[in-house]
Amino acid sequence: MKQEKGTFYVTTLIIPKQESTSNSTHPSQSCFMSSIDLHTQYSYQVMVPEAFAIVVAPTDNSRSYGIFRVSEPNGMSLLKECQEKGSQFHSHEETVDGSPIYERCTHVYKNSNLRFEIFDLR
Repeated sequence: MKQEKGTFYVTTLIIPKQESTSNSTHPSQSCFMSSIDLHTQYSYQVMVPEAFAIVVAPTDNSRSYGIFRVSEPNGMSLLKECQEKGSQFHSHEETVDGSPIYERCTHVYKNSNLRFEIFDLR
């Protein structure tokens, strides 16, 4: 990632090592952040506040991918206090003010002309 004139440019995509079973993935569902996705994104945002998640949903006819981040401060606070952590699917309570736990990144745009590196750790 680099910053130029107040704009961040993503220059690297890291695909982390993943395990998938019928109970731990949701490729056949709509485009959303599962509880596991939320906890994973939380850990990235703690280290790099401008981090965002790309969720791919190949069978969602309305949106094949989404760009999301955990909402601040309420989503981050809720996930910090969550006792379930990220090992299994689970529901979360509402945030203190009822706002969403995560939000779409409407300020992130795809530019096909930019060059970037992909590290696939799967």
